[in-house]
Amino acid sequence: MKNNIKYSKNEKLDTKSLKDLFKNKIEHIKDLFNYRLLNKRIDDNKKENLTLESVRKQYEELKSKKDEFEKYEDELKDMDYCLIKSSDLTSAINCKKSSLSQRFLKYTNINLSIKAINTLMLMDKESVIKIENVISKLDSNEIFIEKTYKVNQFNVEEICNLYISYEDNVYVIKDIEPYNKEISGTLSEISNKYEEYHLQDKEIRDKFIKAFSDAKYEFNIASPWMNNYVVNNELISKMESLLTRGTSIKIAYGIEENSYNSKMDNKNTNSDRIAQKLKEKFDIYGDKFTIKKVNSHNKLLICDESYYLETSFNLLSFAGEYDENSKDTRGEGATYSTNLEVIKDLRNRYFNF
Repeated sequence: MKNNIKYSKNEKLDTKSLKDLFKNKIEHIKDLFNYRLLNKRIDDNKKENLTLESVRKQYEELKSKKDEFEKYEDELKDMDYCLIKSSDLTSAINCKKSSLSQRFLKYTNINLSIKAINTLMLMDKESVIKIENVISKLDSNEIFIEKTYKVNQFNVEEICNLYISYEDNVYVIKDIEPYNKEISGTLSEISNKYEEYHLQDKEIRDKFIKAFSDAKYEFNIASPWMNNYVVNNELISKMESLLTRGTSIKIAYGIEENSYNSKMDNKNTNSDRIAQKLKEKFDIYGDKFTIKKVNSHNKLLICDESYYLETSFNLLSFAGEYDENSKDTRGEGATYSTNLEVIKDLRNRYFNF
């Protein structure tokens, strides 16, 4: 092994010198490291200072904008999202209707008619909140309103009247009558926009039968004659279903007898018999059922304040069976309309009894 080691006195390792050398090297390395670390800290501080300066600057800008924003905060709160979002009036109206409908969907025991929604669209934020507070209490049974198809009037102080009925196990806000004259005027203009079209033949009979399902609180029929073929057990059952639900029925029938027309006299006699039969049948419903003999050739149907039919169709004496094999297929026509003002006028003219 000695041969493998170069060893001499001159080259003999000095342990102390070696230790000193290593010590110096280590110190140098430490110094370098500390220098770099110091520089890094300086750089980091510079970066941090720059970042803080940037944040401060942004903060000052935001604060300035916030101060500016707060000047208009009240106005911005009252700005309608639908008006901002929509590009035209129709879109804004549809958006507003949808927004209000969604707002009241959370009340599981309350439904709002389209008519009520239309009124809410025109009201200010505070009024809508107060009305919603009433609806919320009604939904949780904190306000008692009779649970019938009869329309109840409920006053929301200094704002409006709510017209409420109870249909299909929920309260229905059928209408909202605002005290604000400007809103009332606008609603009056809107109400003049109604649906109206012509019905023919079988369409008339179909609409007449459907009205027994549609009606909620008042059902009116004017027909000069009645016969057993039309006023049969099925139709009488439909009338009784309405009365059971609390719907009022008024029937105006009859036309003056003509001594020259025995056929008409027979129609009148038969009509009187059926009228008496209906009176006796529905006597238990009191004033919910009223039938009156008049002198009119008028044929008319009014379903609540929803729509009316003014027609040539004898509603209670003509079956209108427009099938291929039927001989009873004479042509008939009718006007269907949702014009509320005309509905009120017709009801006052012909069913004010």
